[in-house]
Amino acid sequence: MACIRTAGQHVSEEELSESREVERQDMNVGFAENRFTKYEVEEPGELAIHYSSLVRSTVQTVPIQQIETCGVSTLDPEVIPYLFPSRYAPADRMRAVASDLFGHIEGHLAQAMAIEDWLYEHISYNSGSSNEQSWALDTFESRSGVCRDFAHLGIAFCRALTIPARYVTVYSNQLQWQDFHAVFEVYIDGTWFLFDGTHLGPLNGMIRIAVGRDASDAAVATLYGNVCGQGLNVSVGLSEHESEEFAPVFRQDLREREEALFLI
Repeated sequence: MACIRTAGQHVSEEELSESREVERQDMNVGFAENRFTKYEVEEPGELAIHYSSLVRSTVQTVPIQQIETCGVSTLDPEVIPYLFPSRYAPADRMRAVASDLFGHIEGHLAQAMAIEDWLYEHISYNSGSSNEQSWALDTFESRSGVCRDFAHLGIAFCRALTIPARYVTVYSNQLQWQDFHAVFEVYIDGTWFLFDGTHLGPLNGMIRIAVGRDASDAAVATLYGNVCGQGLNVSVGLSEHESEEFAPVFRQDLREREEALFLI
């Protein structure tokens, strides 16, 4: 749940605490930017974990006409794994349907935007309609899911069209229902552009927690053993010291300006 640190995402204050004494180890596993904390709990009983941070993020927009589609041969090596099928985004099993739905659209950015539109128009957001075993094919067939499922299906469609795509867990300012949120980023012309098929929060109000191939790399928590969750509470807002007014930016705003947005 700790925010990652990037060139454009600066964590100035941070606190992680527990309601009782447990063994804790902070670590980086897999993707270098992702920060994990391992807890070992030997004695049964209630355990509450609290995390807070003060983060300044940077977003940037680019005119759509300046973004070019690049071939697979030009991709940097670290981007290649985001073309592979993964546990929750089986792109190899979705090539035909992705081609039928989006193959006629010219350009990777236009295809990604069409995928985001299709998710919003054809998938119903229903809390509790999926679980940790649900994958993109389930979402496509049921036409229902939560943010995690929207992201996995969007990623699978993109990869099926040879567009690198990755899963992103975020905190989201002005999210309609305060919770952890999941979106996806698409790599086009050297930049990871941000997409959210749910349209539940402004694209410029997101703080990255973790990135990966899918939720198996970037889950908020992975539990082992006999653990029973009692609930969570997420609250995101502007710092009381922030002087600038937050102006939310949604996809329609970007369309009107003919721009695409990315987090630095």
